[in-house]
Amino acid sequence: CTCPSGYALREDRRMCRDTRQGFCFTEVLQTMCQMSSTNRNLVTKSECCCNSGRSWGPQCELCPLPGTAHYKKMCPHGPGYSTDGRGMDSKVATKPLWCFADNNECTAQPSLCGAKGQCLNTPGSYNCECQKGFSLDSSGVNC
Repeated sequence: CTCPSGYALREDRRMCRDTRQGFCFTEVLQTMCQMSSTNRNLVTKSECCCNSGRSWGPQCELCPLPGTAHYKKMCPHGPGYSTDGRGMDSKVATKPLWCFADNNECTAQPSLCGAKGQCLNTPGSYNCECQKGFSLDSSGVNC
């Protein structure tokens, strides 16, 4: 099996995994990608799309919608987990053909909780903690 540029052979040597790096966009307005000025971390498409991103990369590739077959293939363990092998630590679990790690939403999208909030990574998700005197709005992600 030979992988194209930007892809690497998976450990099972049966498939290629996407290793390309790009920006994760949180909004797509009239086919234009939008992101906050503090969100400048390069991530893989899996890290972005399995982590509440809307589009990814220099070509503004749309992320698959949760619940679709394409989303389930990209994010087989659901939201908050990637299958591209990045960010693995002691929380890594293995299953036949899959190696997955918790996505750190706080690292991938630093402005996730707003200017007055602090993002706390949890397995498969995250929580926002507000500065003293502030509380979460109805979305649960902005202080």
